[in-house]
Amino acid sequence: MIDLHAHTNISDGTASPGEVIRAAKKAGLKAIAITDHDSIDGHEEAQAAADRLGVNHIKGIEFSVVYGENRLIHILGIGIDPERIGFMDIYRKYRKRRSSRLNHVFQKISDLGVIIRREDVEPHIIGGYMDRQAIARYLVAEGVVPSIKMAWMEYLDRVPYAEGELIEPKDAFRAIREGGGKSFLAHFHLPIGLKGYSEQETRRRLGELKEWGLDGLEYYYPSFTEEDRNRCARYIEEFGFLRSGGTDFHGENRAHIKLGTGEGGFKVPRELLDSILPEKAS
Repeated sequence: MIDLHAHTNISDGTASPGEVIRAAKKAGLKAIAITDHDSIDGHEEAQAAADRLGVNHIKGIEFSVVYGENRLIHILGIGIDPERIGFMDIYRKYRKRRSSRLNHVFQKISDLGVIIRREDVEPHIIGGYMDRQAIARYLVAEGVVPSIKMAWMEYLDRVPYAEGELIEPKDAFRAIREGGGKSFLAHFHLPIGLKGYSEQETRRRLGELKEWGLDGLEYYYPSFTEEDRNRCARYIEEFGFLRSGGTDFHGENRAHIKLGTGEGGFKVPRELLDSILPEKAS
């Protein structure tokens, strides 16, 4: 059993990278991929814990990608090597650009009744670049909201993304490829996926994403219905996609989801990693 989609408190989870690795060890997982939103800042702590405990830690990321008509999709990068120059060049430029596009967020939150300044948020930055997650940590630290989840629900999700704040699909795919990883469309069945498109349009979009560099689809996901799974299987066969899967673990923010398992006997088989990253499957 493995889990190729998990979040830490570096993004919107509640457990630290080390705690996630310890939970993976306790759960008996053969491999765990930490895929924080738009960040690799948890990898060092996670790898140190993985080395101590003998856990197969697969480095990953989940890019928030602007796509289509005001749509946001999530692209998972599984098995990246953040030390590769090609990956880091794209990643750093993206993070720097994103950090510079936050003034409208401060203004909107102030309009909602919470006066917030860039300098207030600086102590909550992780990894050198300010982002919305740092703003969420500030709102929790100041007692404005009780949790990161509520910071997003009550404030950050109400602020549309500015032009340039999100990475473009082709740049996300190129970063993952330059990092030696494989790219997967996460939870295709959700609004932060392809939900709402007709069947014909969904296939057109998948073909477009594949042309740009998409390697596969997330085939195992806890909230999939039988129909979701069947549709996903058809797309995988039709487009020759790889399969990935994970719980989308967020700690206490999704307390019903545990690493490696979910409702209805959900689990991700170890064999999946052999087809994605055979050199890292041991």
